[in-house]
Amino acid sequence: MSEVMDRLTSFITRTQFNDLPEDVIHETKRVLLDSIGCALPGHAVERGKIAIGFAKKLGGSSGTTRSTIIGTKDKVCPANAAFADGELINTLDFDALSRAGLHDTPTVISAPLTQAEAVGASGKDLILATALAFEISGRIKLAAPGGYAASPEQGGKILFPEVGGNSPATLGGAAGAGKLLKLNQGKMGFAIAIAGYICPPNTLEQVGHSVRPVRMTKYTPPGWGAHTAVSSAMLADMGYTGDTSLFDGDFGFWRYTGALKGQWNTEKVVDGLGKSWFVQINYKQYPAGLCIAGALDKFIQIIGENDIRPEEIEHVTLQPHPRVQFHGEAKLVTHDDYSFNPVYLLTCAAHRLAPTDWHEEHVRQDVKIQKYMRWLTPKVSIAPWDEIEKDFALAKLEDPRTYQQRCEVVAKGKTFRGVARHPKGGWWAEDLRNTDEELVKKFVGNASKVLSSDKVNKAAQTIMQLEKLGNTAELLNILAP
Repeated sequence: MSEVMDRLTSFITRTQFNDLPEDVIHETKRVLLDSIGCALPGHAVERGKIAIGFAKKLGGSSGTTRSTIIGTKDKVCPANAAFADGELINTLDFDALSRAGLHDTPTVISAPLTQAEAVGASGKDLILATALAFEISGRIKLAAPGGYAASPEQGGKILFPEVGGNSPATLGGAAGAGKLLKLNQGKMGFAIAIAGYICPPNTLEQVGHSVRPVRMTKYTPPGWGAHTAVSSAMLADMGYTGDTSLFDGDFGFWRYTGALKGQWNTEKVVDGLGKSWFVQINYKQYPAGLCIAGALDKFIQIIGENDIRPEEIEHVTLQPHPRVQFHGEAKLVTHDDYSFNPVYLLTCAAHRLAPTDWHEEHVRQDVKIQKYMRWLTPKVSIAPWDEIEKDFALAKLEDPRTYQQRCEVVAKGKTFRGVARHPKGGWWAEDLRNTDEELVKKFVGNASKVLSSDKVNKAAQTIMQLEKLGNTAELLNILAP
């Protein structure tokens, strides 16, 4: 076992619930609440239905080690439940992102959740395993910086990564599942190593440049990441071995997941372990890409503060993230097309619809909504890409943590402008972080589409007091209709 893997696995296996800082415990409960809430309305969407059906078809429902698919009474083996849960959480694109900028939450949440129920773990055990899963995922991701950095030498240019994605989430999920299986240090190293060899590839960048319609795979199917994570931990528990020099050498994990030579810093995987934690979450306010969230924040603020009615809008210019292509006039074919269509998102916002209703079938097919979209389409434009990139880059030179976006609305004979340095719900801007009350409200809006009001309230209370829960299975029972 390499030195880095030795230090990493030693930390995972020796850390106990009482070692977690209070803010880490609290944030872990918040992201569990948000993620489970996002999974529940996924049942009504084709991708969610397929995920549940596929998990059941794979089987594994015999024996005592079974896990419940979120929002059902169906029990399957933990890996198959993790697949379904991971897909459900991500189906509406309403799920949170981690500090590392990863779409890792569906994988990192699902692997420990399903394993916790299978072994009869307590709420404290689940919190600990989930916090560790986020920790490992985030550290591995940031050891190979692939973010959207600005180039001081080129002024208004962004240094885009050639490859990006969520592969580290699978390794984090394996660590979390392994913690619940009580793997010793040697087997924990094997679990992470196995996950590193069979994790999904980093395909995030392809989505930003691919044509519509948006397919269900999107930036990587998180269900497979979660399935792989649980499988890796179970295999290690049974004695299957893996390459624990995974992070070392010229052909290590960094290379086959897309980092450039010279970028990977192995020491970042273990630097400050137990002192600084990575459970720092960016919560989404809308079932849409974070790449347009800041612009939507400002659009909603502008029309609200100035009492602009939908029919009074003359023109909207959006300045989203510079890496993503938006197809405002493209035909909406798949469910995911709506998440990336600025006209549809603006239409929902202009009509003051609750974001938890944006992906309801009756909303998407509403004659009034469809008519308004046709009327609004020629009135919406995306700022020139060179301007977007320059503005984004200059903001990052000033503060590398920014995710700057803009929105301009022409209405009532006036022009209104707004600049979002960070999207609401993001971690880095303290004044924009979601309160517990806001996250509970989002959870209620999502969960009420599947559960009774009594169950919704009981589920929210149980998750926010998760450390008091004796057996995780109790929570899954509450979440079943």
